Amino acid sequence: MVLFVGFFFRAYHAFTYEKPVAEIIIRPVDEPETSQITLIQFSEDDSEISRQFLITGDQWMLEGDILKWNNWLNFLGLHTRYRLTRLRGRYIQTEAENQKSRTIYPLVENENHPYWRYLYHYGYKFPLVNTVYGSAAFQASGKENRFLVFVSTSGFVIRKKDEN
Repeated sequence: MVLFVGFFFRAYHAFTYEKPVAEIIIRPVDEPETSQITLIQFSEDDSEISRQFLITGDQWMLEGDILKWNNWLNFLGLHTRYRLTRLRGRYIQTEAENQKSRTIYPLVENENHPYWRYLYHYGYKFPLVNTVYGSAAFQASGKENRFLVFVSTSGFVIRKKDEN
């Protein structure tokens, strides 16, 4: 019974694992539909990279690449690989998206990195890779807020940060 319970908790942890990858701090500015976004990216070596952007739109959106391993590798402790590629503004209405000015910022030096380009084209052929795809998560802009962005086994997840 103890072995079964241990196996259950290991499986639960492996498939619900979420790693914090960034913090988003939103501050409204005087211009309409514009917010100042501070993006704090967390790196593997526990350092942080902080940058500021002016975003126009009703929402902000963070985009990136996802490499999802086969589920049994998650169980063994190999977690989703990712890279954050873009931060952009987004409008709720499609008409506004087509007519109003847009803001898009790259978060990587080489958006067409050969490693990720190769994975997009041939990743599905590798026996350990489940899938490679782009993921985006968005949330409302316009008022002061803080969010944490996580990568999970299925992509990016956004949660409002508690003000403790």
